[in-house]
Amino acid sequence: MTAPLLACPKQTRCPGCPLGAESYETGLARKGRSLQAALSAYPSLQPELSEPRPASPTLHYRLRAKLVSHGRALGLFERGSHHVLDVAGCRVLSPSLTRASEALRRLLPLPIHGADLRETSEGVLVTLLTEQSASHPELEHAARQLVDEGAAVSVAIARRRDGDVRLLSGEPEVVVGTTTARHALAPNAPYAYAAHGGFVQAHAEQASYVYAELGRGLVEKLPHLAQPAVLELFAGNGSLALALSRTGARVTAVEAYAPAIQLAERAAREQSLSLRAVAGDATRFMHTGSGERFDAVIVNPPRRGLDADLRRAIAGAEPRVLAYVSCNPHTLARDAWHLQRLGLNLERTEPLDMIPWSDAVEVLAWFAPHPPAAPRVLREDDDFLAVEKGPHEAVQAAANAPSLTARVRRLPGCAEALAIDAWGDGVSGVCWFAKHPPALDRWRQASAREERSLLVLARGNLRKQGTITRRGPAGNEPGSRYKKQRDLGRHSLLVVTNGDLGEAPTLRDFASISHPVLGAPHDGDHASNQFLEHRHGLDRSFVHCLSSRLRVGPEQELHAESELSPDLARVVASLGSDQTARQGD
Repeated sequence: MTAPLLACPKQTRCPGCPLGAESYETGLARKGRSLQAALSAYPSLQPELSEPRPASPTLHYRLRAKLVSHGRALGLFERGSHHVLDVAGCRVLSPSLTRASEALRRLLPLPIHGADLRETSEGVLVTLLTEQSASHPELEHAARQLVDEGAAVSVAIARRRDGDVRLLSGEPEVVVGTTTARHALAPNAPYAYAAHGGFVQAHAEQASYVYAELGRGLVEKLPHLAQPAVLELFAGNGSLALALSRTGARVTAVEAYAPAIQLAERAAREQSLSLRAVAGDATRFMHTGSGERFDAVIVNPPRRGLDADLRRAIAGAEPRVLAYVSCNPHTLARDAWHLQRLGLNLERTEPLDMIPWSDAVEVLAWFAPHPPAAPRVLREDDDFLAVEKGPHEAVQAAANAPSLTARVRRLPGCAEALAIDAWGDGVSGVCWFAKHPPALDRWRQASAREERSLLVLARGNLRKQGTITRRGPAGNEPGSRYKKQRDLGRHSLLVVTNGDLGEAPTLRDFASISHPVLGAPHDGDHASNQFLEHRHGLDRSFVHCLSSRLRVGPEQELHAESELSPDLARVVASLGSDQTARQGD
């Protein structure tokens, strides 16, 4: 059994190795369980789940490090504070990063707030991070020393943009050395070009395994295609695309950051590899591409996962294989749940330890085409039924597009089903249908139609209960009534009721009192929405129909309830854990 990192004198204070107080095997098993827990929150997902693949080595492996600096300290923010904890002698940095960080540490103090160190096959790329535009002469002198000592092959300076909280935000400007360097993850692998601030997987051996598995998996799943057409989205500097091209695949690599994908094109040309490189947004490419068909699509998105529009576009392209490389099990599970309704079923997941001693989990997931399942029925009689609507799903049928109506019509006796509720794509929960046109007509003639309870997360702290007044040309009238269920950090989780209340009036009501519904794309707050998407995985309006009472006559009433959808339940749990952490600081 591998000994824990507890002997590290800084382990209890350093946030870099949260699992360092236990044996490696214990931490690895914990990572496997975290993936299993993320997937099990969505009962319809039933993939084959492999054992987590251990890393080797577990020490001195990291190919990249983002470090903060203050005074003579170079390291990480100490747990629960903004005090810079110096990490001299860190046991997970590669030997070359260790030498570079030690050389930089000897030059401190400098007018920097941090440094980005990136290993390549030709040496270390160092980016000095500063907020002072007039500090270049001093930093250029330090950069020259780092290169002259052999601690770095190239040094750049990046000035943080005003108001940007990210450690590395400004465009790096190379002041000493080359602008790029070759980097091959393994001796026999094709090289890609690395640039200052560019992404690289933390562990070379694990990344090489993922690339090899992707190549092997494509051969296994597309056995009759010698040169499959493969689309890679979020291609970065093209390391994977180049590896796949060497196997004979016809690869189109799409990356939003143009300098990175241009480097991939250069590396392919120099190594006589066939690669089509596209600089552009992944979603835009899927919508505006030439209509080319791809046998396989590979995605490697950031932690926030795939946006809903891109998930639709990928499913609409009808690939025979979808491979998803994820660094966040929760957004992977959320995306897989949506892709399942779009006709791509999650078949297999393999967790990997890409960052030993951290709590991060890398996952290689495989999807295959499969008809979407019929929706779960919540309540039903001879004329009406309530089903559970998923988010990002249109209710009404549309030509050649998935919809809830199309799924409902596959249920027994529902071939003519027509939607009663007109929820938008982002809403989840109870949704009523009439099984045939006469039933819909009867409902329309009823004087009292529907009463709903919605669960809503609104920005800011509201009172325990209240009624929002709507102001219009005819005078004031009562709008949404709400009762607070709980506070979630700085926000309010509310149960909203108001007769035949719909989605749009709800969003307008809360926006009118400057407490917009979080995640709402039009009536919401952009900054709050962006934060909740990146930090907590909220990718739609936080609106869920908990219950609905359908009245179709003076003596006929049907009632249906729906538990909070798993994607929103995850947001609640994530916000709650954040709140607990702040209270414990």
